[in-house]
Amino acid sequence: MKKKPPTKAEREHMSRVASLGCWVCSQPAQVHHIRNKGKGFGNVGIGNRGSHYDTIPLCMSHHTGNFSIHNRKKEFEAKYGTEHEILQKVKERIKQWKEIVDIF
Repeated sequence: MKKKPPTKAEREHMSRVASLGCWVCSQPAQVHHIRNKGKGFGNVGIGNRGSHYDTIPLCMSHHTGNFSIHNRKKEFEAKYGTEHEILQKVKERIKQWKEIVDIF
């Protein structure tokens, strides 16, 4: 089953996430989708990509490079935290950003 393209709100959210910069090194980031796991889908293949709201910012190197979430996940998570730990911190930052924007 092919995933639907992101909605305008989802695209805006992913843009905000990417604008935070890489979680590890602060370089320009792309979004990494947290995969659905434990829901009968396994955890392989782009078809199991999670919600566009469940994304974390990673530069190309930390996303798909030699020491990245995709290529050395256990070592990456041991050093920087799990995807879900990072996701919670990213969501907190986005919430804080929204609160600041709402003031103005």
